[in-house]
Amino acid sequence: MNEGLTMAVGPWGVSFASDITSDETGIGTWTEEQFSKALKQGWYKGIDGGRKLLPPMPWQNFTEMKDGDVRAMYLNLKSTRPVRNIVPSPVSPRLQASTF
Repeated sequence: MNEGLTMAVGPWGVSFASDITSDETGIGTWTEEQFSKALKQGWYKGIDGGRKLLPPMPWQNFTEMKDGDVRAMYLNLKSTRPVRNIVPSPVSPRLQASTF
């Protein structure tokens, strides 16, 4: 069911890898500041006070990244061909048993 490693199951429930292409379903509407907050601080869509990113995103591995490197990643991803990909919302642990 997860051959593409696009979902993770754990005590938080079930979560799915996000679209990071330049499409609006990905990071197409994000600012560089939002991208940096998501990558370095783990905020979903780079929005302060929202929820933290869930696995499979290993955002903790990027907390010490230099701003120039974050900018290079952002600009590279923004230059990709947009791919429309609506990612499912996370499934809470209490719903997990009945869903999967």
